[in-house]
Amino acid sequence: MVLARPQPGPTMEPDVLESYKDRFGRHLSQTVPGRKELVVAEARDCTIKSADGRLFLDFISGIAVANVGHSHPEVVAAVQAQMASHAHVNVYGRFVLPAQVEIAERIAGVAPGDLDVAYLTSTGTEAIEGALKLARKHTGRKRFVAFERGFHGRTFGALSVSWKPQYRQPFEPLLDGVDFVPFDDLDAVARAVSDDTAAVIVEPIQGEGGVRVPSDGFLPGLRDICTDRGALLITDEVQGAMGRTGHWFSFELWGIVPDIVVMAKAFGGGLPLGAFVSTPEIFSTFLDPPLSHLTTFGGNPVSCAAAVAAFDIIERDGLLAAAETKGADLKRRLELTREQFPEFISDVRGRGLWLAIDLPPDLTMPIVHEMESRGVIVGSMLNSEGTVRIAPPLIVAEAEMDVFIGVLRASLRAAATGKLQG
Repeated sequence: MVLARPQPGPTMEPDVLESYKDRFGRHLSQTVPGRKELVVAEARDCTIKSADGRLFLDFISGIAVANVGHSHPEVVAAVQAQMASHAHVNVYGRFVLPAQVEIAERIAGVAPGDLDVAYLTSTGTEAIEGALKLARKHTGRKRFVAFERGFHGRTFGALSVSWKPQYRQPFEPLLDGVDFVPFDDLDAVARAVSDDTAAVIVEPIQGEGGVRVPSDGFLPGLRDICTDRGALLITDEVQGAMGRTGHWFSFELWGIVPDIVVMAKAFGGGLPLGAFVSTPEIFSTFLDPPLSHLTTFGGNPVSCAAAVAAFDIIERDGLLAAAETKGADLKRRLELTREQFPEFISDVRGRGLWLAIDLPPDLTMPIVHEMESRGVIVGSMLNSEGTVRIAPPLIVAEAEMDVFIGVLRASLRAAATGKLQG
């Protein structure tokens, strides 16, 4: 199956397009104020087409979801074949569904150590909830250590270990017993982890915290502290897995083996799918009593089929190495742009195709909107004011990176001359 790339040209009449915007605001709960700027018509590879006919390069991958690109033909074919066979048939774990087995085996095949068992979910925040439950039940302990700038989701448990007070306070009281410490500070971790700590939960590279890469000794030191104190180490790979940093998991950059790994986003190849992965010994705690954890839609076979296809594309097409080499080139070009615009770009950081730049906070969204008006989609960060998110699909072409850099520089020039239009 070959899917043609979107071509410019409207797919809706203007009145129909505006009607969709009106109805979206009227009938879908809004958590961000303001009218939406575009209606999506198609998405292929790195390109999104709006219903009024404009084409955009997606340089955030639907927030780290479209690692193999939008609507990859092999993912589409896998979804169609699975849907023609069966979709949901019963609660997860009641029957053997081959698509679930296939994706669990693939993850176990690349995960280090004894991380051989996966519990499949629908989303990342659901997987975080399961990981927290698993850590508490296995250790018999109650407390957690999490990190400043960390983000793990919006449900009660996930929000309890997410840092930003602005999002936490309206929903308190949350889970008791969560201690937040500075990221990349082993001394603070050592003071916080006690005999009652069930787990330390960490993003090896902080995503919504601004693509913060720790010092080389941090993750190994964290592993040692957890081992010494009897606490589990949970790594949140919701954004970092499936090749984003040039490895299947970002924690591999530091050669550690966590006790529980959480993944989602790109895992499903564009469909909703998450997992928390651990050892047979740790997962055995969910057998006593039986049904200690359960989900109806987690591991939906259509999503699992898409995940298998995406996994195989990444492996076959060498997208891990591609993410590393393309990311290094893109980072170098961002550094050159920083040298060209030092009054605007204060920092460039990241690994693989997971990058960020820091701008003056009052200029961040104007630049994001200016770049969108010029046909490139980037984004801001939840827990890092002034940071612009840059995370294109792993299949991004050199010519598309050329366009991105050109649009970024044109937008910064417009800011320098007071001519921002976005």
